[in-house]
Amino acid sequence: MRTTIIALAVAASALGGCTFKSTTVERGATPAHVAVEPAPAPVVVYQTPPPVVYQAAPAVVYQAPPTVVYQAQAPTLSAPPVGTVSVRYTGASGYQLAWQKADSYCVAHYGNTRVELIANDEAAGRATFGCNQI
Repeated sequence: MRTTIIALAVAASALGGCTFKSTTVERGATPAHVAVEPAPAPVVVYQTPPPVVYQAAPAVVYQAPPTVVYQAQAPTLSAPPVGTVSVRYTGASGYQLAWQKADSYCVAHYGNTRVELIANDEAAGRATFGCNQI
């Protein structure tokens, strides 16, 4: 039985090896009345680049820095007081009260004035004010 199987296998391989299949592709014949024209050449579109405009470099103007001159301001001189008044005071709030009394005195005697302290002696409790007209 074994020999039969081997014989059948050898026969099948021999028959299978002899079989040959092939496919041939051939170009079909063109009929004589049809003319084959080649494809048209592609159209090339050429665009001209925009014109290049050259501009001159901007002119650079160098200027010297401005000269700064510092001038001393003339001192402001005020007119001397038209009158002076000395007021005696005591206590912590006595100086403020003396200033108010000097202001009242200057307005009463010299009109529209501004009171200015000229000297203040705290140990003696005496302040001297000037009456400046406005």
